[in-house]
Amino acid sequence: MGIFDFLKPKTRTKKAANKVVLIDDVEYKYVKSKSSKSLKITVKDRFHIRVSMPYYLSYKDAETFVFKKQSWIEKTLEQYEFNLIDENFKTKTNNLVIKPSLVLEPVIKTKQGVVYFLYPFNSNFYSKENQEKLKLALKKALYMEAKDYLPKRLNELAHKYNFKYNKLSLKTHKTRWGSCSGVNNINLNINLMLLDNEFIDYVLLHELCHTVEKNHKENFWKLLYKLMPEAEILKRKLKTKTPLI
Repeated sequence: MGIFDFLKPKTRTKKAANKVVLIDDVEYKYVKSKSSKSLKITVKDRFHIRVSMPYYLSYKDAETFVFKKQSWIEKTLEQYEFNLIDENFKTKTNNLVIKPSLVLEPVIKTKQGVVYFLYPFNSNFYSKENQEKLKLALKKALYMEAKDYLPKRLNELAHKYNFKYNKLSLKTHKTRWGSCSGVNNINLNINLMLLDNEFIDYVLLHELCHTVEKNHKENFWKLLYKLMPEAEILKRKLKTKTPLI
């Protein structure tokens, strides 16, 4: 390096600037980005809102914009209320126990195949902290139930209708109940354990049919309806349901 090189201007990569504001348990995250050409509000879930904004705008301008959009934000947040878990919530085999306790913060414990979610007596059960921790407990409980039930039931249906698949994976997904890859690997959403058994069978048979028919064309539906005549009704009803976690 030359003796005067330190005087040369250096190129720096400007990182996105963030500001976080908490209002009534809802986190508003203001993110400045080069790619943002205008203000944009994205409701991530019941507790998280992202406000994308250009670098040249001030946070005060962005907050004024958000204030003007409050009625839309509140209406959108209402759509996420169903994702709140009630104190009396039960899983299919009741391996999740929710109870108030003398703990200082929400705690997850597992004992003899049961997941315990303990939350402070004096806390708001529907607070962000409690709900997010509870969903972790529910995820653990659902995985245990899914691991016990889904592989066995999938094998029963595959044997009954003479299907063959490669391997099974249990996952969480916000929109899809299941999928089947080109090499017949089946993925099933552990949220299936929150549905009635008829819907579980519908999804399992749906994916097994994909081991033969790789698309949703006429032959696929003919095959599925032949094996499960009530599949068309279940298909419509399933569209009204959404994975919880």
